Amino acid sequence: MRSRVAMKIGLITVLLSAPLVFGSPRDGFTLLFVAFGIANVLLDPAGTRVVRVIAVAAAFAGLFFGNDLRMLVVLLAWLVWPAAFMVAWGLARNTSETWSTDPPDGNAVATRARATLAALIAAVAAAVVAYRVIAGQGLQQTAALFVGIPAFLAMVVVFVASPRTATGVACKAVTVGLLVSLLFLGEGLLCVVMAAPLFYAVAVGIAAFMDVSRWRQYRPPTMTGLIVLITVPMSLEGVTTLTTLNRNESVTAAKTVHATPQQIERALFERPRFERALPLYLRAGFPSAIATRIERNADGTRWVIRLRGGEMRITGMEPRTGELTLALEESRPGLVRWRAVSDTSHMTHFLKWRAVSVQWSSVDAETSKVTWTVGYERGLDPAWYFGPWERYAAQLAADYLIDTVATP
Repeated sequence: MRSRVAMKIGLITVLLSAPLVFGSPRDGFTLLFVAFGIANVLLDPAGTRVVRVIAVAAAFAGLFFGNDLRMLVVLLAWLVWPAAFMVAWGLARNTSETWSTDPPDGNAVATRARATLAALIAAVAAAVVAYRVIAGQGLQQTAALFVGIPAFLAMVVVFVASPRTATGVACKAVTVGLLVSLLFLGEGLLCVVMAAPLFYAVAVGIAAFMDVSRWRQYRPPTMTGLIVLITVPMSLEGVTTLTTLNRNESVTAAKTVHATPQQIERALFERPRFERALPLYLRAGFPSAIATRIERNADGTRWVIRLRGGEMRITGMEPRTGELTLALEESRPGLVRWRAVSDTSHMTHFLKWRAVSVQWSSVDAETSKVTWTVGYERGLDPAWYFGPWERYAAQLAADYLIDTVATP
C-alpha cells in the first residue's frame, strides 16, 4: 500500500513539474495533459489499471509533441478513454455475475430501469459534446464521427447501466442520439439516413460482443484491449493523412442514343434539358441542377451549373444554392473534357467533382454510343461504407447527364 501511494505521489510530482521543464504553464495543451495524467493517477476503480497506465503514458507523450500531434492525442483520449474506462470498470464489476433464468423482483426491475435511463441520458449528453469537439476540428465527415460516436454511445450506456441484454439499450442510445442530431445539432435528414445503418451496426456489434464477454466471463483487461484494438483504427480513418484511404474515384456510364456524332457534339454546348425526373436516390436529398450556362471569354470556355438543395432537415427544407464551375480543357471530334475549378454547392459535403470526360462514336447512321466519365473526390469516411453509396450516386448522375446533356 505504501509503495503504491509513493508511486502516485511521484507520478503527480513529475506531471506537475513537467510544464516548468518542457513547456509554458499557460499553454492550454500542457495543462490539459497534466490534468488528464493526474486524474488517471488518482482514480483507481477495479479493473481499470491497464487503461489508466496507457492514459498516463499518453499524457506524458503529449507534453513532448507538437500541436498537431497533441490534437490527435486529445481526440483519441476523448473518443477512447471514457469508453475504455467504462468497459474495464463494468467488466470488473460483472466478472463474478452469472446469468440467471429467474425473473427479477419489482424493485430490481425499477432500479435497473432508472439506471438505464440515467446511463442513456449521460451517454447521449457526452456524445453531443464529443460531436462538438469533432466538428470543431473539421472532422465531422470522418470515421471519428461515423464509427467513434456510436461506439462511444454503446460502450458508455452498456457499462454504466449494466443491463441484462446490452443490444437493446445500445440501440435505444443510438436512436436518441440520431434524433438529437436532427432536432438540435442541425444535421441534414439525408446525412442521418445514410449514417443510421452504420451507427446501429457499430452499436449492435459492440453490445453483442459485451453480452458474450460477460456470459463467458472474460478478464476485463483482455476485453478492454480487444475493444480498443478494434474500434480505434476504425475510428481514425480520415482523421490523419496516414489513416486516410485514397479518396480519388471515377465512374463511367455508357449508353446508345438516337443521334449522330455531329448532333451530340452540338448538344454538349447547348442548354441541357433538366425536365427529366432524377432517379429516386438522387431525389433523396442531394443537390439538383436548376440552371446552367456556357460562358465563353478570352480565358476559355466554362460550364456553370447552379445547384440547389442538400439540406433537408426535420423542420423542413432549407435550400442552399451554389454553383459548380467546369473549365473546358479539351474539345475535339468524339471527345470533350471538363475540369472542375470551383463548387459552392452543398454537394461538397458528400463528394467533390474533379473532372468530366465525354466520348462518343457512331454506331450506325442514326445512333451513337456515348460514354460519360466523372472523376470525384470521396467526401465521407469510412471508405468501405460510404464509398459504394457515393459511387452509386455518381453512376446515376453520369447516366442522367447522358440523357439531359449529350442527347439532342
